Amino acid sequence: MDFHDDLASANVHMPVIFISGHADIPMSVRAMKAGAVEFLTKPVRHQDLLDAIQRALDQDRVRRETRKLLPNWARGSTR
Repeated sequence: MDFHDDLASANVHMPVIFISGHADIPMSVRAMKAGAVEFLTKPVRHQDLLDAIQRALDQDRVRRETRKLLPNWARGSTR
């Protein structure tokens, strides 16, 4: 959690998937509020991890595309 907090403080935006063998509800809530894509508990099913990775990649792609469009939108262009 501390490393994720450090990334956010440094304004580094990347998708994060937490995997823990000793998680509790407050920890998982804190991670999700901090922007985690998913919080998985061990043992992790392979398909659950693959689904979380796909969601993370999709969310990051949308974030990057939106970030690219915003400067153009501010100038009144859609290109």
